[in-house]
Amino acid sequence: MESGTREPEGPRAAEIERYRERIDNLRECFRTSALINSTLELDEVLENIMTTSRSILKADACSLMLVDEATDELVFAVAQGPVAGKLKTGFRLRKGDGIAGHVFQTGKPLLIEDVYRDARFHQEFDRKTGYRTHSMLCMPLKIKDRVIGVSQVINRLDGTAFVAEDEETLGLLCDHAAIAIENARMHRDLLRKQQMESDLAFATSIQLSFLPQNVPEMPGYTFHAHYRPALAIGGDFYDFIPLGEDRLGILIGDVSGKGVASALCMAKLMSDFRLLAVREKEPAILMRQMNRLLFEQSRRGMFVTLLYMVLDSSDSRIDYVNAGHIPPVLWNEAGGEFVPVRGVGGPPLGILDDCAYVSRSLRLKRGDRLLLFTDGLVDAKSACGERFGWERVQAAMSPARGGIADVHRCLMDALNAFVGQCPPADDTTMVLIGVGKP
Repeated sequence: MESGTREPEGPRAAEIERYRERIDNLRECFRTSALINSTLELDEVLENIMTTSRSILKADACSLMLVDEATDELVFAVAQGPVAGKLKTGFRLRKGDGIAGHVFQTGKPLLIEDVYRDARFHQEFDRKTGYRTHSMLCMPLKIKDRVIGVSQVINRLDGTAFVAEDEETLGLLCDHAAIAIENARMHRDLLRKQQMESDLAFATSIQLSFLPQNVPEMPGYTFHAHYRPALAIGGDFYDFIPLGEDRLGILIGDVSGKGVASALCMAKLMSDFRLLAVREKEPAILMRQMNRLLFEQSRRGMFVTLLYMVLDSSDSRIDYVNAGHIPPVLWNEAGGEFVPVRGVGGPPLGILDDCAYVSRSLRLKRGDRLLLFTDGLVDAKSACGERFGWERVQAAMSPARGGIADVHRCLMDALNAFVGQCPPADDTTMVLIGVGKP
């Protein structure tokens, strides 16, 4: 008899071999968890999950589906195996439909030795591709109790069925995989958010470049402007357009809506308006031309309210036309006058194909102060939902004893005190014009 330890034989040897294989698989699970978490790119994470699952479990094929939380469906993401190329990316599966849908619904794994004996298995794919599915192991990917996906391994390479030890191994892999997928998604969302913030900051700088960088200088007159968008970018705008030695165009308006779309419309409109304003002296005709142009270019029902004034300093006259905008306010402290400058002009731009507009004239006198503004001022709301309103505008302007900068300060102090910490619901824009010294 030979001395030394002899290898066990028979059933005991097979059992020991299974334990060795089990230990090797568990060791490989922990080793490959580093591979699964080696990248934050979602596509690479999914491929790593498939590669490790298929290798450790010695499977012929594997696939992974992720949950679309918007529709509560499984969406096919990635697969490996002989017919992986025939699987359609983006294929959807309802909760409870098929084996994967059942695992998604219950949150519990399924180990099936012969899928053709399971009524939940859909045989259409095998018939279409010629592939023959025998054994399957289907495992949910969970973050706490929330199922974020389903992983499947199909057909062991040695032809035997998957066993309970395989289920435990795949469960460990899927625990690591779920965390890796969630981290990759969070990383992707963070990058998207950073890109959006960068794009928004760039769009804001472009929009601000369209607004006047300085107020004009004109003997006998002072000007002041204020612009505050409700979001990072908005649809309000104003402009000063030189029209000659004694004439100045003054423009204020509001594009419907807020955000990037309104800002783009605003930028285009301001460019077009400046171009037409230097050619057409009559405000009513100019407004009709702008309306026709905007109507032809308008998308998604977007429209613009607009007030345009032409100030002639030689005779202190203002010719103006109002296209659906809030009328400006004229105030003279000495005369105790506080009146809205009304007068029918026409509807907002971009609504009707061809529309006639009517202009009016206004004579300014020494001490007059003219306030042009958008509805973000009068429609500003307090914490209890009350509007700032016309009366508070008048009350805020009345104490001002200095020039138009002091009028603006009084208005902003009153507005800020009224709204408190409430975020603005709309853009707020003001243009103030002062005549001489009060």
